[in-house]
Amino acid sequence: MRSLQKWMAVFVVIVVFTMLMTGCGKKEESAADRGGSPGETYKACFITDGNLGNDFVDLIWKGFQNLEQEGWEIKCIEATDNSEFADDIRSMASEGYQVIMTWEDNVSQAALNLADEIYKNYPNTHMFLLDTYVDHDKPNCTSVSVDPFESSFVAGFVASKMTQTKTIGWIGHTDVLKIRRFRDGYIAGAAYGDPEVEVVYSFTGDYLDPTKGQEAGSAMIANYPVDIIYQSCYLAGPGVIKACSEGGIKCIGVDDWQGDLDPCVFWSAIKPMDVAVTQVALDYKEGKELPKQMDFNIAAGGAVYDERDLQNIPEELQKEVKQLVEDISTGKVDVYKNFEEYRLEY
Repeated sequence: MRSLQKWMAVFVVIVVFTMLMTGCGKKEESAADRGGSPGETYKACFITDGNLGNDFVDLIWKGFQNLEQEGWEIKCIEATDNSEFADDIRSMASEGYQVIMTWEDNVSQAALNLADEIYKNYPNTHMFLLDTYVDHDKPNCTSVSVDPFESSFVAGFVASKMTQTKTIGWIGHTDVLKIRRFRDGYIAGAAYGDPEVEVVYSFTGDYLDPTKGQEAGSAMIANYPVDIIYQSCYLAGPGVIKACSEGGIKCIGVDDWQGDLDPCVFWSAIKPMDVAVTQVALDYKEGKELPKQMDFNIAAGGAVYDERDLQNIPEELQKEVKQLVEDISTGKVDVYKNFEEYRLEY
């Protein structure tokens, strides 16, 4: 009997110890829970239907290269066939890629369609849907937006202070919500800087053809007294820049610093996807809580212009821009005033 009592006591101790170690409630997932162990290599994959070699895809890939310098194993899959997306995602998860990032809506939608399957079979894998505003309820997916409204607002403010004709332009490639955010952020910023400045705009109708970008830029210069044009045209953008150069007016670049493309590009409204990519991956590694949607804005540490462009504007305007960015970050300036439909609630 004493032997039985002794073993029963030992059993109770073991049970209590186990409960203390595991906890009685849900605990926050840590890096170790996500498959990380001391010294383990983290792996991140980028699946895109774009191609390396264009500015925006290269900007995203720069974030992965930053991770590589941190010791991560990285891989890029340039998928062009919609039927390949699901197999690519499954393959990367099965190969132990803890972080899978997708770009372009059709690839991200494939990730969402597979989210439940991936969560069941590979619970340590997290998928980040880059440059999207999609709402979802998948615990293993995070929509990551680097919203252009703030950077476009600052660009509009700068343009309103630099124009001599009181007329500035904007050219986008397609009339869709994602691109209208560039336009209307620019309009809001110009109005904030000088309500008397007029903004004219147009669309090329093609995000790949620089010739159409040049034609749109030349037409705007011929029909309006614009002396600055902000282009948000993806691969058609260099055509707009060429039109500005030939027309003898200033241009504002987009996404990444484009001051190296032509001297007429005096400002760039940047979209720091590289910084966002690096940060969300490190958040994963550190075991931080990953929301279903996140906006990498000024308040979160995102940049909206390149320091090299400050030399292209007067010293007094430099001070105004820096103060504006600080005021946006603290909430003193609300860039979405009068544009409530663009406000992100996360």
